[in-house]
Amino acid sequence: GQPPKDNMLIIIEDNIIKSIKAFSEKDIPENALYFNLEGNTILPGLIDSHVHLALNGETSFDTLMLKELIPYQAIRASEYARRDLFNGFTTIRAVGDKGFIDVALRQSIDKGYVVGPRIVASGHMLSITGGRDNFPPEISYEDNLWTECDGPDGVARATRLQLKYDVDWIKLGVTGAVTAGGGLPGAQQFTEAEIRSAVECAKMYGKKVSGHAHSAEGVKAALKAGVDSIEHGLLIDEEALHMFVKKGAYWVPTFIPIHNILKHGVENGIPQSMIDRTVDVSENHKAKFKKALEIGVKIVMGTDSGMPFTYHGENAAEIELMVENGMSEMNAILSATSTASEMLGLDKQIGKIQEGMLADIIAVEDDPLENINALKKVRFVMKDGSVIKSS
Repeated sequence: GQPPKDNMLIIIEDNIIKSIKAFSEKDIPENALYFNLEGNTILPGLIDSHVHLALNGETSFDTLMLKELIPYQAIRASEYARRDLFNGFTTIRAVGDKGFIDVALRQSIDKGYVVGPRIVASGHMLSITGGRDNFPPEISYEDNLWTECDGPDGVARATRLQLKYDVDWIKLGVTGAVTAGGGLPGAQQFTEAEIRSAVECAKMYGKKVSGHAHSAEGVKAALKAGVDSIEHGLLIDEEALHMFVKKGAYWVPTFIPIHNILKHGVENGIPQSMIDRTVDVSENHKAKFKKALEIGVKIVMGTDSGMPFTYHGENAAEIELMVENGMSEMNAILSATSTASEMLGLDKQIGKIQEGMLADIIAVEDDPLENINALKKVRFVMKDGSVIKSS
């Protein structure tokens, strides 16, 4: 968040930033691997705090959940994660995949079997019975993006199952969607007591909780129950925004899926009813985002990559939309670096270029403070001290 510095030398030892100083050739350690990034802007590795690893822009992902094998989805997920990394996102938070693909991929990356970003895994999203699909009762399957559970005891049991599989976060479907399905758009589904049950179980294990929530009442119930981050919030109101500040919670607004549905939906067969709903909520979303900036809500960048027309590797488009909707270029960058790392509880390790931090560093053409689209032109990626991309 400080003004940029020109002509600097960053020295990395193992995977840690050892020193940052004004450039001088005599200060380059003997036998060092040296990268001259003159003419580029150096930033911390970016963080996307809302992705789905097994999906990549499909309009019929419910059908994919029925038809595709989990091992196939896991292999495909590794490619999508690699695309995120090569485009400058050295850390991602996965917020709903079947078969604990995100946990397995995190383990594989950490062990060095697969090249990919640092993954914060949520396993399955928890949902009420019938809360996430429109299939008739005779069509059922045990493993989806979500696990169905009801009542405080049922939610506690489902939360503990996620924890058994070593997730990093718990994800709750607090409300329904606003762009799909029947019923009242974004209606609250979990009760406050059910949400609180998940939060209490998670906190016992030192884990945080995110809530997919659109309606203002759903957002408020989640914040009252102690949820750490709210995802989407398309129907949020000003009272809820003030609750964010009071509770110290984070908002991940995810602009890009709505933008893409409005841009590409009709020509790709998205029902007009879905388009109409999207138009109705989009203006509220934008207006409340501007109000959130005014009152100091902590905003974190997340793309919802995997959702219709929203593709892995194109993550920086979300940052562009945040700027278009009133956020400064600097604060938009912070939403994908230091603010995101703070939310994830990783602020002592990543999110800044600072001595003692892990060496997650990227370089982009031009200056993103002058043109935020510079973040789409990543020329160098280092994750945890290892050079992933240099061009």
